[in-house]
Amino acid sequence: MEDEIMQLKRERCFNYFFICVLFIAIGCGGGGGGGGDGGDGDEGEYDGGVQEDIDYSTEGETGIEVDAGFEVGDIAEIGDFEIDGQTVCIDIDRDGYCRSDDCDDENKTINLGMGEVCGNAFDDNCNGKVDEDCYGDGNTYFVDKDSIGGTCSDSNPGTIDRPWCTIAKANSTLGGGDTVFIRAGVYEGETIQPSNSGNSDSSRITYASYEGEEVVFTHSVYCIRIQSKSYITIRGLKFIDCERNLYISSSDHINVGYCSFDNPGGPVTWAGSRIYSNSTYNKIYNNVFSRYGNESGGDGNWDDNACILDIGNDNEVDESDYNLVVGNTFYYGGHHILGVYSNYNVVRNNTFHNEEWYPCHRESIGGMCGNRNVILNTSYPDKNIGNIIENNMITFSGVPPDNNTSTGLSVRTQFNIIRRNIFYYNDSSGVGLSADGGNYNDASNNYVYNNTFYHNGYTLFEDWNPTKSGMLLARWVDDSQHNPMTGVAIKNNIFYDNNLYAIYFYYVDRTQQYVEGNWEEEGDPGFVDISKTPEPFDFSSLNLHLNATSPCINNGVFLTRTLNSGEESNVLMVEDANYFTDGNGVVEGDMIQFEGSDMAVTITEIDYSTGRITIDTPMTWSQRTWIALPYFGTAPDQGAYEVEQ
Repeated sequence: MEDEIMQLKRERCFNYFFICVLFIAIGCGGGGGGGGDGGDGDEGEYDGGVQEDIDYSTEGETGIEVDAGFEVGDIAEIGDFEIDGQTVCIDIDRDGYCRSDDCDDENKTINLGMGEVCGNAFDDNCNGKVDEDCYGDGNTYFVDKDSIGGTCSDSNPGTIDRPWCTIAKANSTLGGGDTVFIRAGVYEGETIQPSNSGNSDSSRITYASYEGEEVVFTHSVYCIRIQSKSYITIRGLKFIDCERNLYISSSDHINVGYCSFDNPGGPVTWAGSRIYSNSTYNKIYNNVFSRYGNESGGDGNWDDNACILDIGNDNEVDESDYNLVVGNTFYYGGHHILGVYSNYNVVRNNTFHNEEWYPCHRESIGGMCGNRNVILNTSYPDKNIGNIIENNMITFSGVPPDNNTSTGLSVRTQFNIIRRNIFYYNDSSGVGLSADGGNYNDASNNYVYNNTFYHNGYTLFEDWNPTKSGMLLARWVDDSQHNPMTGVAIKNNIFYDNNLYAIYFYYVDRTQQYVEGNWEEEGDPGFVDISKTPEPFDFSSLNLHLNATSPCINNGVFLTRTLNSGEESNVLMVEDANYFTDGNGVVEGDMIQFEGSDMAVTITEIDYSTGRITIDTPMTWSQRTWIALPYFGTAPDQGAYEVEQ
């Protein structure tokens, strides 16, 4: 009987990875390669710089046998929806946990059965918490300025009943593996500035609030200052009106989570927080950053001043690379909220809004100004590349003091991936790619795909028409001082109810870009619910998922295709590998799916110079097989959300 049940489950697998009818366990046959020339590509047109002397044949390279079936165990009650009265499980990453109970179904190292991996800033065990109970195996100390647990003194041993009084004492004492719990109180003029480094992710120096007590740092020149240190964690603290909130310089593996940073008193310098001077592999997660900006200047020379967080430096080469900004709430910056000026950083799962909030000279709109949300900029076009902006809500950019409008995301650098984001109610375009004079920056070769652009470009001030668009590509002047913009991939995006245009090309040649598979204001795309007018702090009022009858389902195109064939191989050559990432040691590599295949595999390594991609599971495919991120049905959907079919 058990064999009959397993056979039935295999027969009921759908054409998407492992979508199986669920009884007692799950089992589903794996897939081989697809084939064919679907999509709009034209054979013979690609010129990707692939080296002539590379042998693209990888058949038999690994010699690894793959068992396509698997068993899950005791999760029979878990499923995502029903078909014919039977529960169906969707398990993209094939880790044995259905999508409804897997908080990241494109990462097989994250599921309900995993233990929490300390220091990686992920919710590995899907319990809604990140790095919980991740304290080192060293000493535990207490700072208790108000003597809640016992009379404090910096001469004390630092126990809960004989605590220290100052953060300065903790700074000078803590070593690798040590934790200091900070008791409730207002710590005025104090700075978290450790003298030592931790040793590893399992032996960090940790500063944390004690059992969720409210700990407030305020009125310091620096509230957090980390210089040339490694493996420090700061968790669960509040920072109010610090001159400089979070400054990380020449440091690595600094984790800051579950904190809040707010400056109602206004800025005193350009950046409220900075990661700079070649700081790498730092993680900023699940924090709230707010209010750092104002208007500066005077009549005839008004300017926008300050920002919430900058990574790198746009005026000099600063390789503050491989940083992760994830799960944060950002609002109210001056010139911008988040600036990224370095390489291979990941910005994902954050919310942004920057509508009019600070006093300015513009009386006709109520005397308040806002600005753009995120900017990628540099004075060195080849020194700010490979950043990933994904799964963010980028909304409500505002009118700045020095211009008539602003974009949600401003991109002036190359080879970035911008995908699965939602852009709505931005005063100008949701995304603006531009080449400015003076900086000699260049927004060529960006990859903008599977985003949703809704109701952007309704400018408060009357402005020139190109800004009234979902997406704008602009060279502000058609001269030699403005780099030509070429090679931008714009695929599978939904543009709906943007003011005048879906995409506007200003002194940029559309035919020199890769624009296909988009829904360009072609009518109702079939969102689940857009009946409400959203408010900036309410990200639940719109449901921009697609309904079951949406014309955007299966209406996208595949991203690139293979140059080689493979039989049970882990190595494929593709026309353009820049659509994807191997994670760069910051996040898990992308999962990709061949056209016609019933499973997705994980990228473990990419050589962008040759288009060589290594995957974790041997697969079989034909030459010129199309590839995409994981999808349901016959082709990728348009927009930020793939519909589960």
